[in-house]
Order: sequence, then structure tokens, then C-alpha cells
Amino acid sequence: MKKNSILITLLFILVVSCGYKPIYLNKKNNFDIKKIEIVKASRLNTFIKNNLNNNSNKNSEKKISLLIDSKKIKSIASKDSKGNPELLVMSLSVNLNIFKNDKKKAEKRFLESFTYSNDSNKFSLSKYEKSIEKNLKDKIIKNINEYLISF
Repeated sequence: MKKNSILITLLFILVVSCGYKPIYLNKKNNFDIKKIEIVKASRLNTFIKNNLNNNSNKNSEKKISLLIDSKKIKSIASKDSKGNPELLVMSLSVNLNIFKNDKKKAEKRFLESFTYSNDSNKFSLSKYEKSIEKNLKDKIIKNINEYLISF
């Protein structure tokens, strides 16, 4: 019994002092977005632009500009014997160009997709597709932020 308590105490001390820090502990990012240009106006581009502006740290010395081009693609993955869609795929693709001092520094493509079954009730299918799109948008925003933090 005494060995177990000593072992647990040592394990606790080891885990606490290992230097682990959550990524999002510090709410301020190390980049400032001066300008965001979008290739064409869409809800997806506007959503990405607003979220990146919210995550920008105006006090940072790392000043960047972004060019964003995004696409939402909905396609049929498989059909049944009658030719009706059975499985659908929704994909969101975002091309991100990063500029620093008006010179292109990097280009990165972010892609998220999800496969789901078709539903005969089009209203519930539409609601489900909206929730899928929101989840895919959130994943892409998270990936873009992680990329910009490490850039």
C-alpha cells in the first residue's frame, strides 16, 4: 500500500513537471493579418475571413497578408441499382497564399471531406448537410490557425 502511494506521487510529480502546455492556452496568436483578399465572394470565404480577423493579434510584429480561394463540392459517391444517389460526399477546399512585405512566402491547401448517406426526407437532409458544412468549416479554421501559428 505504501509503495502504491509513493509510486502515484512520483508519477504525479513526473507528469506535472514534464513541460506540457496546451496549444490554445495563450489566446493571443503570434501573427497580425494586415489584409485578407478573397478570390470570389461566398459564404465560406466570408466565414474564413471573419474568423481569421478575430484570431489576429494586432500587437504582433509578424505582419502578413492572405489571399483565400475556397470551394465547396458536393458529389455522389455511389448509386443504388435504380441510379439514385446512395452515398454523398461534401468537400471543402481552401487555398491559402501567405504574403509578407508584398512577397509570396507560402502557399497551402486545406481539404476536409465527409461522406454521408442520402435521405429521402430532403428537409432533414438539408439540415444535416448544414451541420456537416459547419463542422468542416470549423476544422479548416482550426487547421489554418495552427498553420499560421507555426509559420
